[in-house]
Amino acid sequence: MMRWKVYPLLAGMFFSTLSGASEPVQRLFEQWQVTCNNLNDCDVRNANPDEDIRIILTYQAGPKGAIALDMAGYDSDTPEGIWVDGKRWQTTLASHRADSHHDAAGYSSNSLVQIQAFLQLLTNASTLSLSQDSDEGTSLAGLMGALNFIDERQGRLHNRTALIVPGEGSANDVPHRYAVEPRFIVQAKPSPLKDPNHLIETVLNSQARLLTDQECTPEDETLQKSNAKPLDNQHALVMINCVSGAYQSSSILFVVPKNHPERGKMLDLPIPLRNNQGDVQTVSWFTDPHYDPQRGLLYHTARGRGLADCGESAVWRFNGKNFELMSYHNQPTCDGGEPGNWPSVWLMPGFKETE
Repeated sequence: MMRWKVYPLLAGMFFSTLSGASEPVQRLFEQWQVTCNNLNDCDVRNANPDEDIRIILTYQAGPKGAIALDMAGYDSDTPEGIWVDGKRWQTTLASHRADSHHDAAGYSSNSLVQIQAFLQLLTNASTLSLSQDSDEGTSLAGLMGALNFIDERQGRLHNRTALIVPGEGSANDVPHRYAVEPRFIVQAKPSPLKDPNHLIETVLNSQARLLTDQECTPEDETLQKSNAKPLDNQHALVMINCVSGAYQSSSILFVVPKNHPERGKMLDLPIPLRNNQGDVQTVSWFTDPHYDPQRGLLYHTARGRGLADCGESAVWRFNGKNFELMSYHNQPTCDGGEPGNWPSVWLMPGFKETE
């Protein structure tokens, strides 16, 4: 279960922390979804409801931004070819079979020149398929608009590095990717909690009305999954498990003074996407939360369905006073694709998402 609250006054808080970074954007161009994060790294993918083919193009910001194209068809274990408007294209893209490294057969490339040539082929086309059966393909409606949006966003219009209609401009003219890395203050490792169950019981009793208002009235079996972790030597993070579903559970979190656990405060953390009214939203129910006290990292992963082809994930870092967003991924529509392969919406410079 995913629940959000909306706080208009939080709208600028992300962007003030990284002067020079951009506001994230996620939008549709007909059948294609574009996501560009705060560093201007962009992701474009087909968003039509069929699950026969998934196409993802990622392009990192900057003059030498890394680029990757991946196309996967889910109806064959071996690559059959690429058909554009029903005509087979003699591709130079690398092919891959469905195996332990790939969920589906398809084609990929990390060459800008190769990808530019492929996109040029699609300029006036309507459909693309990885088999002779055009019904198993995807519409190209909106793709050119999506690619043009990325070129404009990254400052590549009329540049040699542009995705469509490359010009004569030098790659050095492209704005650099935001690279100033914040200094993370090293926090002292907190002492282990002496009695985490006492903290959990105190929060359940002192926050009973709030939990009821939040519709958090778990059964005993669900409550057993509640947890508590040390934040620092004065505070703890208490995670009250409210709902346990078939493949994930949701919790309400409290920052609790160890000496006065009855004074705990419910945790609401902002995410950098606006709702339809333009307001920034916050997460108040955390799905499958996990807190690592050694690194000060809080994890939240909410799958939209069991296949995990849609959902959101976030990592926050406790800096001794509050939680800073380190990374956020979001895929709003369930359109097939590899589990957890959700586009980046926010990435704090210097933060390594995988260790």
